[in-house]
Amino acid sequence: MFVTMIFPVFMGIVVTLFFLLPVKCRPALLFLSSYVFCGWIDMRGLAVLILISIFTWRAGIRLERLRDKMRGENAERGRGKTRQVRGFVIFAVGFLVIVLCVYKYGAWLLNLVFNGNPVSCGGWQAPQRIAASLAMPVGLSFYMFQAIGYLADIYKGKSGAEKNFIYLGCYLAFFPKLVSGPILREQDFLPQLERLTQVRFGDRGRLSTAFTYMLWGYFMKMVVADRLAVTVNQIFAAPETFDSFWLLLGAFFYTMQIYCDFAGYSYIAIGCGKIFGLDLAQNFKAPYCAVSITDFWRRWHVSLSSWLRDYLYIPLGGNRKGIARKCINTVIVFLVCGMWHGAGIHFAVWGLLHGIYSVIDALVRKAGWKIRGGRLLTFVEVVFAWIFFRAQSLREALSYVSGIFTAGIHPEKWRETAEAVQIGGVEALVIVSGIAVVLIIDELCNARKLNMPVLVQKKENAVRYLIFYLLVIAIFIFGMYGPGYHAEQFIYMQF
Repeated sequence: MFVTMIFPVFMGIVVTLFFLLPVKCRPALLFLSSYVFCGWIDMRGLAVLILISIFTWRAGIRLERLRDKMRGENAERGRGKTRQVRGFVIFAVGFLVIVLCVYKYGAWLLNLVFNGNPVSCGGWQAPQRIAASLAMPVGLSFYMFQAIGYLADIYKGKSGAEKNFIYLGCYLAFFPKLVSGPILREQDFLPQLERLTQVRFGDRGRLSTAFTYMLWGYFMKMVVADRLAVTVNQIFAAPETFDSFWLLLGAFFYTMQIYCDFAGYSYIAIGCGKIFGLDLAQNFKAPYCAVSITDFWRRWHVSLSSWLRDYLYIPLGGNRKGIARKCINTVIVFLVCGMWHGAGIHFAVWGLLHGIYSVIDALVRKAGWKIRGGRLLTFVEVVFAWIFFRAQSLREALSYVSGIFTAGIHPEKWRETAEAVQIGGVEALVIVSGIAVVLIIDELCNARKLNMPVLVQKKENAVRYLIFYLLVIAIFIFGMYGPGYHAEQFIYMQF
């Protein structure tokens, strides 16, 4: 939806109403717009998200009351209340986890058990009908992680329960970040809703920053990611028909595609939020500039990695119980991370690889060893792991990796292959230029510890407007859209 003409129309209507209606109506407008947006994408999923919102709202209020009541009791009775509070939060969080697991893994498990064979039950075909009904609503994983984090923070006393259902619903479902995050913390987002009355249309600085975020996001998505997708899809669909060079190129292209696709979405979401005066968390910090795998996860999908750290790694014991326990906890966290991304052994292997990388990195740093070429090594590790992430199964991933080492190199067929995967001539130049622009911008941002839109805003007006025009021209001339083209959905929509 973000890369169709429908979204600008929808966004235009919401922005117009936002600044025309009385300021006290703004939270309600964003609430209604978010659920209309959700229903527009997936009407069936809308009911699920509304029910989850109501459950989280009531559970949060109940949990806060139990927690406050516990604090008011004497020490002896307090122990019983502690068990009651702990029991309730386990029930509430457990319910959310079960719902997420049912939708994320239910269809996969049914197909695995029945091997895709229909089972007749009085003329009803199962498990296909059941599997179809368990298609995961768009954005459910991000939705659930926010809900779980919200309840966990109430339990730990980091925040209070939100009594206003409209505010909580807006926090969970705010439409720019609904599809693919970032994962927000309630203490960062909810107070901003109170300040919506102060947002003014004529704030040129805010609007300029917002449009910079959005233009850069659309450039990454439409000019780079979607062009790379054409080639990547063909290589991964039939890896046995390509030599080692093209398999390596396909892995590299996917590495850039998933970054530009996901980071592009995040920039668009942040820009949309800024139009309404809402600041969303930065999700990417030049991840391919990382000098170690630990550094990579401080830069990649920052909202997810910080969520896993705070709500899984630290509760497991973190690094407080010795190096062995730290390594085990690290592997568990990354295994969960892989499983969160999708149903399939290959996702678990992707997470396990990053867990192993991180354990080795921790041991090397503890031993005090200096690794030369850490940046290149990290990039190679990440590219290799992405193969398992992109493949449709573990078998396909292993076959792809095997092909890299056994398929050989046949330069005489490269021209024919380039034409077959649609990267001949001008197309190749556009792809190479797009990748180069992204990597150069990331280098500049990494050196100055700023993201691209903030870096642009620090330039003089003439330079800033020139960048605006160049991005617009690039998107319109080289972006993937128009008749006969089916827009690639954002990769993280499936998670």
